[in-house]
Amino acid sequence: MFTPTSKHFVIFACVLLASCGGDSTNADLKAAEEQQAQDAAAEGKIECALAGSTEFNRNCTTERVSGAEGQMLVVRHPDGGFRRFKILTDGRGLAPADGIDPDFKIKLLSGGMIEVRSADDIYRLPAAIKGPDGTAETK
Repeated sequence: MFTPTSKHFVIFACVLLASCGGDSTNADLKAAEEQQAQDAAAEGKIECALAGSTEFNRNCTTERVSGAEGQMLVVRHPDGGFRRFKILTDGRGLAPADGIDPDFKIKLLSGGMIEVRSADDIYRLPAAIKGPDGTAETK
């Protein structure tokens, strides 16, 4: 005989809520995914596609380091590899810290994120974009 438990009620409630969400749009899902990415990045976890892969996984970590060269961002790979970037204060965002990287590119994404390509690695990072008046604004 079936007796409802709190676990079954929670599952039923989730199914019921999902079925009632007929007005939900892809924009709602995208906004939730962007917020999740922002929250994870705040905890030091970012999405990355390494060694030429096009598949992003949230398995890279970041840390900020202050030193004689200024603020640095270190992105650590799950295999122990890492990349260092200078955090620029002139509105350009980041620059390679360990010499010239001819493949270095920064691309603006939606939801206050940027995509940084360095050689065959790609990172998605949160960014505060400077507005026309020079003040930082999160997009």
